[in-house]
Amino acid sequence: MSVLDISIIIPVYNSRKTIAECIDSVVCELCATDYSWELVLVDDGSTDDSLKELYRFKEASLHSEQIRIISQTNKGAASARNAGIKVSSGTFIAFNDSDDKWLPGKIKKQMDYLLNHPQADLAGGAHEEVHGSYFKNLKRVNPIGIKDMVLKNYFSPQAVVIRKKALDDTGLLFDESMRSGFEECSLFYPLTYYRNCILMNEVVTKSITGKRRWGDSGLSGNIRAMEKGELYNIKNAYRSGFISFGRYLTAYILSLLKFSRRLLICEKRKFFGC
Repeated sequence: MSVLDISIIIPVYNSRKTIAECIDSVVCELCATDYSWELVLVDDGSTDDSLKELYRFKEASLHSEQIRIISQTNKGAASARNAGIKVSSGTFIAFNDSDDKWLPGKIKKQMDYLLNHPQADLAGGAHEEVHGSYFKNLKRVNPIGIKDMVLKNYFSPQAVVIRKKALDDTGLLFDESMRSGFEECSLFYPLTYYRNCILMNEVVTKSITGKRRWGDSGLSGNIRAMEKGELYNIKNAYRSGFISFGRYLTAYILSLLKFSRRLLICEKRKFFGC
């Protein structure tokens, strides 16, 4: 198998209405560069016509030979991303979610940085619906370590590029047992401990539907699941020796405070119907 510059992995689950725009945004960005690439689409047991839509897109694409489709039973986003990582042949790996889109310049800026800074293994940016327009009080480029990550989740899968060798050397993958929220931190926490990771302080991805990550339409169930996942990751970081007890205690309390605030916001949305 020939080595490509970059592999892009997109987990897909019941995303028939958004997947075409999602893929279009990725392919347009890739075609604006000179990088060799492949697109790995992993259908995670969709029950709508998502899988058919993937094949329709591939058949109609001018880049069909660079598009690979994998179908598996429903195991969650972590499993789908891992399946894509395992078959990828790129020197670098990027992701997108099936209801998100890349913004202009996303991949070129991140790839250029990693190619010019071989000591860095991850370059991330902001995802609009999670981080807002940018990270306040941060410089244009910022090193992010595990001590930073346990206090604030700076990385979203769709907004990062990772050097694949960093995953191969550490054996790190997403925790497939986490299907309810914050499974991405099961990879990002140890990666920021073992390797050099940087944050580019600009928005590089956004939601196609405008859906917020938590509490949309006044639903609180996903907030509780995400909080459970975040606390699990924080505990695991401490048990693994990545952070001190003091940092663990600070991160744990801060997480609970953020959870309480999100619940209040969720109830407000539910009450006012916004």
